[in-house]
Amino acid sequence: MTHPLDSDFDTAVRAVMGDLAREVDALHATLIDERMALDQADTHALDTVSRAKGKLLDRIEKLDAERRHLGDAAGVDTLNDARWTHTIERLVECRKLNEVNGRIVGQRIGHVRQALALLAGDSPGGSTYGPKGDTARVKLRSATIAQV
Repeated sequence: MTHPLDSDFDTAVRAVMGDLAREVDALHATLIDERMALDQADTHALDTVSRAKGKLLDRIEKLDAERRHLGDAAGVDTLNDARWTHTIERLVECRKLNEVNGRIVGQRIGHVRQALALLAGDSPGGSTYGPKGDTARVKLRSATIAQV
C-alpha cells in the first residue's frame, strides 16, 4: 500500500523534474540559436537569444533548488532518480555548446581588440621587449589614425 506522503512526494518530484527537463531542452535549443546568431553575426538575434538564455538559466536554477528542497525534506537523493538521466545528459550537452559559443565570443573579442590596436597605431602583437628587457609598446605610426 502506498503512503499518501510518498505519492505526494513522487508527484511533486515528477512535476519538478518534468519542468526541469523542458527548461533544459529549451536552453539547449537557445544555445543552438545563439550559435547560429554568432555564425551570422546577427547582433539583434544575439541580444534576443542572450536575454532568453538568462531567463532560462534563472528558471532552471529555481527549479533545481526546488528539486533539492523536495529531496532534502523527504531524505531522498533525487539525483539518483532514473527520470533525471535525460536532463543530466542534456545539461552536459548544454555545457559543451555554451563553451563553444564562449570561445567564439572570446575569439571575436580578440579580433576586435587587434583591429582597434591597429587603428590606434599599436603593433598587432601588443608589446615587445625593449632594449633594457622591459616590455615596450611599439607604435606603427608616429600618430594614431584618430589624431590624423
